[in-house]
Amino acid sequence: MYHRAHEVAHGPCFIIFEERPPHDDGDPVLVEKKELALAGVRAAFDTLGFFDDPDDAAPADFPGEGWRAGDDDSRFIQFSAERQWFCLDMPRQTLERAEAGDILRYRKGFFYLSDRQEFTLHEEDVDGHEPFRKVYVYGDEDSAAEDMAFIFFQVWKFPVDARFYVTSAAFNGKHAWEKGVPIG
Repeated sequence: MYHRAHEVAHGPCFIIFEERPPHDDGDPVLVEKKELALAGVRAAFDTLGFFDDPDDAAPADFPGEGWRAGDDDSRFIQFSAERQWFCLDMPRQTLERAEAGDILRYRKGFFYLSDRQEFTLHEEDVDGHEPFRKVYVYGDEDSAAEDMAFIFFQVWKFPVDARFYVTSAAFNGKHAWEKGVPIG
């Protein structure tokens, strides 16, 4: 995605890994069209703290509403490839409250956007979307893959031979690469 964001689209891109093929409605599923306002990103990244003690990781003030309602909601993880960094992003509708707590307990660096608004993407609806996010620097793709595997296989209990579907495009709408391509 770094190559696509920096050399093909010349702007932010996304990739989604989901358990079901996307709906064929002409737009990527459950992703807002957004682009990053890059001012202050470096300073914001420097202020990102990580939890040292897993027992202290779960905040007492989780968002109140919007959690995954049932098995009809598709599970997915999306990444945004930005200029200086990339992030793993999960809206609440793909998570149960207890699952978010497990992720915070066992994986460092996750946060709710309302707690770290310096990582808000341009025109992102923090109140309605309120993603669960982790920011990575380029070169740390292995950590991102480990986090995604932990969520899919440890938290959500997908079998290791599960089939997932990939959708990717530029946020500006000028490039689309995959739409519901099966992997696994």
